[in-house]
Amino acid sequence: MLLQPIMKPLFKTPGKSAIDAVASFVGSYSIGLLITNRVYNSGHYSAKEAAIIATGFSTVSATFMVIVAKTLNLMDIWNLFFWSTLLLTFLVTAITVRLPPLANLDDNKLMTDEKQTEASRIKQAVSEGLEVAKSAEPLLASMFRNFKEGMLMVMGILPSIMSVGLIGLLLAKFTPVFELLGMLFYPFAWLIQTPDPELVSKAAATGLAEMFLPSLLVTNSDFVTRFVVAQISISSILFFSASIPCILSTQIPITVKHILIIWYQRTLLTLLMSTPLAYLIHYFISK
Repeated sequence: MLLQPIMKPLFKTPGKSAIDAVASFVGSYSIGLLITNRVYNSGHYSAKEAAIIATGFSTVSATFMVIVAKTLNLMDIWNLFFWSTLLLTFLVTAITVRLPPLANLDDNKLMTDEKQTEASRIKQAVSEGLEVAKSAEPLLASMFRNFKEGMLMVMGILPSIMSVGLIGLLLAKFTPVFELLGMLFYPFAWLIQTPDPELVSKAAATGLAEMFLPSLLVTNSDFVTRFVVAQISISSILFFSASIPCILSTQIPITVKHILIIWYQRTLLTLLMSTPLAYLIHYFISK
C-alpha cells in the first residue's frame, strides 16, 4: 500500500509487487519468482504484471553483486556501484514495461488492486498488514507449503538448468555463437565510444548463457569496460543457466521468444545508460 503511488506509475504493477522485488534482492530471484507465481495463480496479478515482475525485478541478490564487484576490482567504489546498479536496473525495467512484448500482454485479472480510502496511507497500510497477519495460516503450515512449492519449482528447474544451461555454457566456450550475437550490440557500443566495443559486445552477449561469464571476460580491462559489464551482468536479469528456466517453470504465460526480446532490450538499454555513467565516475575518481 505504501509503495502503490510509486509502483503503479513507474512499473505498472500493484504496490504489493514491491515485496517480490525486495525478496529477489535480499534473498534470491527464485524466492521472488515463487512469490510472484503464487500471487499470479491466486488472481492478484495479471499476466502482464506477473511477467513484468518476473523479468524486471528478479535480479541476482546483493551478495552476488559483491562477488561481481570483487572479481572486477570494483569494491573500492562499492557504495557507488551498488546504488547506481540498483537504480539503473529499475530504470531499465520502467522503460521495458512500456515496450513490446511486455506492453502487449494481457492485463486482466480476477482481483482488483488495493484502493485508497479516506484514512491516511500509513494507517491503511498498517490496517491491511494486521488484517493479513490475522488471517495468515499457522507458521508450520506456511513453512510446509513454502517447502512443498519450493521443491516443485526445483524439480521443474533442474532439467532445464542441466540441459538448456549446459548447452548455453558449451556454446559460449566452444563456439562463436555469442561473438556473432554480440554483433547486435557492437554498433551501439562503438557509437557511444566504449573503450573496447568488440569485447563489451561479446561480454554482453555471453550474459544470456550465464550472468557471471561477462565478468570473467573483462577482469583485466580498463575501469570503464569493467564497470559497464558489471552493470550489464546484473541489470540484464535474464540468463539461461538459472533465471530463464525458473521463469519457464512457473505458470506465468511468457514464451522464450518474449524472454529473448526482453533480454536484448534490457542489455542494450543498460549498455547505453551505463557507459556515460562509467566515464563520469572514472573522471571523478581519477582526479
